[in-house]
Amino acid sequence: MAPLIPSAKVTLSYPLYACDFDPLDSSRLVVGGGGGAGRSGVGNKITILDTSNPGRLEEVGEIDLSKEEDNVTSLAVGGQGHKTIVFAGANSSPKDVKAGNNAHFRVFEIETAGQPSEKAKAAESGNLSHNKITETSRSILFKGADPDTYQRLLRLSKPFPNQVQLGAVATGLTKDPEIVLFDTSSTTPPKSRGAVRGGREAVDLDFLQTGDSEYQFAYCDIFDVFLKKITSTVSDEEPQTIYKTPASRSTERVTVPQFRALRWLTKDSLLMLTNIHSNGGAVLQLLRLPPSGKGECRVARSHRLPPRITKASALAVCNLTPPLSPSAPQDYTQFVIAVAAQDMSVSLFKLDLQAEVGVTLFSKIKPFRTFKDVHPYQITGLTFSNFEPPAHPVTARTPPQNLKLASVGVSNTVVVHTIPLFPVPLSVKRGQSKTPRYVVALPSSAVVVGLSVALITLGVLLASIFIQTILEIRGAVPNYINARHHIPLVIQEAIGKPYSFPEGYDGSSRASNQPVLSGRRGHLGQPTEETDPPLPGADIVSDPVRLAELLQNIQKNDGDDTAQKYFITEHGESPDGINAHLHDEAVHSGHSWEDLTQEQRVKWQQKLKDAGYWAEDMGETILKGIVFGTLGGMVGQAVGGG
Repeated sequence: MAPLIPSAKVTLSYPLYACDFDPLDSSRLVVGGGGGAGRSGVGNKITILDTSNPGRLEEVGEIDLSKEEDNVTSLAVGGQGHKTIVFAGANSSPKDVKAGNNAHFRVFEIETAGQPSEKAKAAESGNLSHNKITETSRSILFKGADPDTYQRLLRLSKPFPNQVQLGAVATGLTKDPEIVLFDTSSTTPPKSRGAVRGGREAVDLDFLQTGDSEYQFAYCDIFDVFLKKITSTVSDEEPQTIYKTPASRSTERVTVPQFRALRWLTKDSLLMLTNIHSNGGAVLQLLRLPPSGKGECRVARSHRLPPRITKASALAVCNLTPPLSPSAPQDYTQFVIAVAAQDMSVSLFKLDLQAEVGVTLFSKIKPFRTFKDVHPYQITGLTFSNFEPPAHPVTARTPPQNLKLASVGVSNTVVVHTIPLFPVPLSVKRGQSKTPRYVVALPSSAVVVGLSVALITLGVLLASIFIQTILEIRGAVPNYINARHHIPLVIQEAIGKPYSFPEGYDGSSRASNQPVLSGRRGHLGQPTEETDPPLPGADIVSDPVRLAELLQNIQKNDGDDTAQKYFITEHGESPDGINAHLHDEAVHSGHSWEDLTQEQRVKWQQKLKDAGYWAEDMGETILKGIVFGTLGGMVGQAVGGG
């Protein structure tokens, strides 16, 4: 059986630090990394992978970068018309960096030659030339002169037709942090759209386009979240602080959580990934901006990740029903969230959004799948493919839709999971969205566990009822479920057959003074439970336990002439040679214990003793409530003609 979420893995020749999908082709994945500047022997490269086959990844393009320069540390893929542009961060050689000439911002173009059929043939033959990568420019965006600075972060806004795509880069390992915004319409060099300098180093950043040439740019450091609005006329205004972590300004040494990543969901909501102090765990938080757009956010939702995740390292989010244009309102949708953890696992969550008359309502953040040990070593990059719902309407001819999740690690490995998506019927007709709405329709881990527990419980219950039924029919347990009233007599007869003993078994192993259970049914197959007393004349026992009970009852009622008497007789067909009944004077004839001769008493005592029904320490008193004889008035055989 094929897995619900298939995955494919490939190992490259160099450690990987960044990855992103092509917005023009959701099956094309670009990854980058390398061994850095030096004599490690590990090259610096950018590789293109074809992920169209859910079970296999194929290299379809690659460029070798200079081994004298640093490896790729950040990467994002954008589009200009029908061209795919790769933006990357890679420091120049140590010599150039020391001289103050660190051209860290690189731009590459992917050229795809030939028709799709020719590309397929080239891929099958191993010829990678149909995806050619060439470097088109390199430039310096940071103003600082710190030689340890590198381009740690790179992020692009979502591309829309006939709209300018913005980007931002941020420094790492520097004393003077910088964030530089740029316009991708020009890449030689890119057009600057302002910068943010000073403060703490940014840990993550993201864009959201809200209208024609209108953007919201958010970034965060370890404690605070900032918002900067960018328009065609204004791009240099100072960012405003929209959230401050409580107690982060305290002069005392307190344990304060730290932000690790952020992503826009809608124009008034941000998703934050937060690590608790001292590897105490991780939390997903949903921040809501005030309706006015000014002031601080509030925490609207919070979800604690499982305890096994002590620290999270990466976050990716995909909107399954994005707006058709930047100014269009957000309709009903579902967000798929991926979180990479320090234990090399990737956890998936879903978050539903309902939108009615300008009011949006988020559901709880729900986990639905966890992939453990995705990579041997640390996960360094995580990204979703760009999902665009198919045209309306969805018919039987509409191909199955899926969402791809890619992750890379320092172990040289690339893993792509393919998540199946399913359409929501009548979503367009009901006005929930302008395009057919798709969602993840996989059972969550909690549902799977709950269903497993329910099935196991049901199995144990059915097995218990089955065993209880057998034991009730055989008379081994009290009657609780009244199995005899529900089971056909034929089945009862098959189940209730007397126990079989090994050949040659004579009962000698039973202790003379300890009754041993030899069965819970009479010789004629009649029930013997206390709850169903037998009718007069019916067999009660050849059961020593039951006979011991009735003998105790006789002893308890000693001297009471009205107490029920019992009738026993020799029976050759019985395993122990004795048959016992409730005494009925109209049916049974015999002699009481007092009327028997001494010889007859000794005979009966020995016979009862051999059968395990009586022991000497029980005394003769309990035998005075028994009538000894045979059925049908054949007394002579039992009492020797007396």
